[in-house]
Amino acid sequence: MGITNRINFRCMRGDMFGGVTAAVITLPLALAFGVVSCAGAALGLYGAVID
Repeated sequence: MGITNRINFRCMRGDMFGGVTAAVITLPLALAFGVVSCAGAALGLYGAVID
């Protein structure tokens, strides 16, 4: 058992699909949080990136 995880290219397709799905869900959610908090959509995006 190694200390670090090795890249498994058989799982790469699923990992990419999961990353794109998370980005598609997170982008409108961050925009909505920014607008609802009266800070603006751009600050909602900044908050999502920093968080």
